[in-house]
Amino acid sequence: MKRQRILYLNAVSRSLRAPVVGFAVHEPVESDPPQIEVGVEIPYETVHSAILDGWRVVSFPAQRADGDPEAVGIFGYEFILDRIVEVDE
Repeated sequence: MKRQRILYLNAVSRSLRAPVVGFAVHEPVESDPPQIEVGVEIPYETVHSAILDGWRVVSFPAQRADGDPEAVGIFGYEFILDRIVEVDE
């Protein structure tokens, strides 16, 4: 059965080639373990490298109209990506 994996990548700017500083993965299974684990290496250096590995961007960071355009919270600019995978039931 095919299901959707979701990957959140948090980058330091809106650029697809900006360094990624955080992430979370949501697996398409009922027993989905915690998405973020201490000491786990970030799977991609940039959003662009995730795209090259087959992930599709489904949501880009919101455009900010007020204040400093690069001033974001501790999580950076959030990109949401997906990938369809085959899952055993």
